[in-house]
Amino acid sequence: MADVRQLRSHPTDEWIAQMRARYPTEPSIDEALTRRLRKRGQTVSYSSPTLDHVGERLAKFLGSQAEGPVAIRNLQRLTGGASKEQFVFDLDWVRDGEQRVGDRMVLRCEPAASIVETSRRREFELMRFGGSLMPVPPVYWLDEDGSMMGMPSLVSGFVTGTQKPAQVSSNVSGMGIHFPADYRAALAPQYVRYMVALHQAEIPADGLPSFVRPAAGTTEASELLVNWWARIWAEDLYEEAPIATITEHWLRRNAPVLDRASVVHGDFRTGNFLFDEASRSITAVLDWELGYIGDRHGDLGWVITDLYITREAGVPYHCGLFAGTDDLVEQYEAAGGLPIDRKKLAWHKIFCTWKQLVLSLGCALRAGDGRTHQDVLLTWLSGGGYVLSESLRRLLEEHG
Repeated sequence: MADVRQLRSHPTDEWIAQMRARYPTEPSIDEALTRRLRKRGQTVSYSSPTLDHVGERLAKFLGSQAEGPVAIRNLQRLTGGASKEQFVFDLDWVRDGEQRVGDRMVLRCEPAASIVETSRRREFELMRFGGSLMPVPPVYWLDEDGSMMGMPSLVSGFVTGTQKPAQVSSNVSGMGIHFPADYRAALAPQYVRYMVALHQAEIPADGLPSFVRPAAGTTEASELLVNWWARIWAEDLYEEAPIATITEHWLRRNAPVLDRASVVHGDFRTGNFLFDEASRSITAVLDWELGYIGDRHGDLGWVITDLYITREAGVPYHCGLFAGTDDLVEQYEAAGGLPIDRKKLAWHKIFCTWKQLVLSLGCALRAGDGRTHQDVLLTWLSGGGYVLSESLRRLLEEHG
C-alpha cells in the first residue's frame, strides 16, 4: 500500500473509501469532502480564471436561469476572504416580470481547493433560511456541480457595509477587530438577537433538505461534528500533532447530549457581518458555508475561542464585543435565547479551538500548496496552529 503521505497528496479510490467509512458524516458533507479528494489528485497547480473567461461562462449560466435576457456589466474581482473566489458585477435582468437594471451581484466560486471545502447547495439553502430571520444577501442562482461555471458557484445580491469601525485596525478573517464602547452598545444587542433568532427558528418539514437533523436526547449531533473535522484532519495533515489526537479522543469521550436541534451558523463572528457606519445597524450576516443543524452552544463556543479575543485597557473582549463569557451568555439569555449549559459551552469551546487547529495546520497548508488563489494568505494563517495548540493544552488541562 502507498505511503499515507503520498495518499494525502494523490488519493486513490481505495483510500477515499477508507476515509468515508472511518468517519461517517452527513451525506452532503461527505460528497463535498470526497469531491475535494478526487480533485486533489488531478490538480497540479491552480491559476485564477481570467475575467473574460468568467464573464463568458456567467453570461451562459444566467442566460439559462433568468426568465428574460440578461446583460452583465462591470465584472470585477472582489477582494477579501480566505476561502472562496468572488466576483462582483452589475446585472440587467427580468425578475417576476419586471425589468431590472444595474442590480449589484456577487458570484461566489470554489477554487481547486480552499481552507474549507463545503457544499454550495448547503450554503444556498442556509442563506435562504437565514434571510427570513436577519439581513442576509439574497441568493438567486446555484451551479451546484460546476457544470456551467466550471466550478461550483452561487450568485447572490451585493450588500453594502463595513466589517469594522473606520479607525480600528484588524487582521484577516475577523481577527483583531475591536469595537469601542459606543459601537458595542449598538452592535452587540443586534448580533445576539440574530443569533437567538437563528437558534430558536423552527425548521419546516421540507426545509434544509441537504442537512441531517440529529435526534434530540442523543450524542448524534456531537458525533457528526467530530467525524466531520476528524476526517478533514486525517486527509489534510502534513505531520502528526499529538494535541489534535488527544483532543479528538477527549471530545468523543465527553460528547454532550443534544437537548434541541437548532440551525447553527458555524462561523458567527466579527468579520462575518457587515454594518452601516453611520447608523451602526447590521446590514448583512455572511459566510454561511460552515452551518449545520445541531447544538446552539456551537455558535457561542466559536465566539469565545482565544482566536477572536481583543483587549481594551487589559480587559479581554470576545470578538471585540463581549467582556468575557458571562457577558455573552447573559446578553444571549436576556435576548430570549434558550438556556446555556456551561458544561456544554466548554465542550464546544474546545471543539471550536480544535477545529481552528485543523484549519490552520491541516487545511490552510494543504490548500495553500499551489491549489488556491490565496496560497500566501493560507500559508501565513497556518502559523496560528501552534498558538492554538497551546490554547487546547490549557483547555484540556482545565476541563480534563
